Amino acid sequence: MAESSSWKIVLIDDEEDIRDVLTMALEDAGYQVAAAPDGTTGLALCEEVRPQIVLTDIRMPGMDGITVLETLKRTRPEIEVVVATAYGEMDLAIRALQLDASDFINKPIHDEALQLALKRARERYTARKQIADYTALLEKENAETSQQLIRSIEFQRNLIESSMDGIL
Repeated sequence: MAESSSWKIVLIDDEEDIRDVLTMALEDAGYQVAAAPDGTTGLALCEEVRPQIVLTDIRMPGMDGITVLETLKRTRPEIEVVVATAYGEMDLAIRALQLDASDFINKPIHDEALQLALKRARERYTARKQIADYTALLEKENAETSQQLIRSIEFQRNLIESSMDGIL
């Protein structure tokens, strides 16, 4: 998943103009983008689209971005979440990072900051996926080794128990 064209992003922001501009910028960068006007719709879109990255505003009516982040990390922890904050909301940005957000960017969103945050999120997603895949491989190999060990012990036990001669 090195190319951005294979990456899906769900964009959640209550301001239509921001959604439109960010959607165009992200699509121009090669991402597949689905946009939602609020947290509830955004979470439903995440279940439908299965994105690797969610970009969400923190301050939204109804379900805010922190709640979106908490819900995603509880239900789909593999999704990387980047939160957008206004200047002066550093306490919310710090809270988001404590809740395992990939990154935060300040509003108004500048393209360089957005691209850097998305690059970090892609790297983090890829690293987590590689670790999960490697862990699964190790668990599979461990299970196979355990089965071989059990078979070997059973064979030795049967060999000893059915032997006509004494074994020391």
